[in-house]
Amino acid sequence: MLYFSRALKCFLKLAVLLTVVFVIMNLTGTLETGGLPLARALFASSRGVILLAVIVVWSAAYPLASFTRTSIRMAWDSEKIENAFATYGYELECESEERMTFRAKSTLRRVLWQFDDSVTVTRDGGFVDIEGLKRIVPRVETRLKAGLR
Repeated sequence: MLYFSRALKCFLKLAVLLTVVFVIMNLTGTLETGGLPLARALFASSRGVILLAVIVVWSAAYPLASFTRTSIRMAWDSEKIENAFATYGYELECESEERMTFRAKSTLRRVLWQFDDSVTVTRDGGFVDIEGLKRIVPRVETRLKAGLR
């Protein structure tokens, strides 16, 4: 379900972006047609179908390409984990004995990342599992591993 939600958010974001581009082109007069004729031209032409296919394929690949999960062999140290995330602009959203969830502090980041900015840290025996965006997980992993030395 999480995969589908992320793919749908990506599709909607790309569709809105495409709509904004066409509206700007229409307002500046660089678009030869507008409104319903534009929609027909877009979906009736091979270029339009290819553009739509690219958007669908990218939306389907986005969750696989943008999210990761990693494990670090270390003792559970919530203070060290919280400090590592704070370095990259994340704050603790909720915490339990076995799990911590972090969110980006910046509202702009949350919007740009389609509110999929949460990173989950779970305890798994002698390991700590981190799951979230590929933009942040490797950075935190490196920081935590550097603290083990």
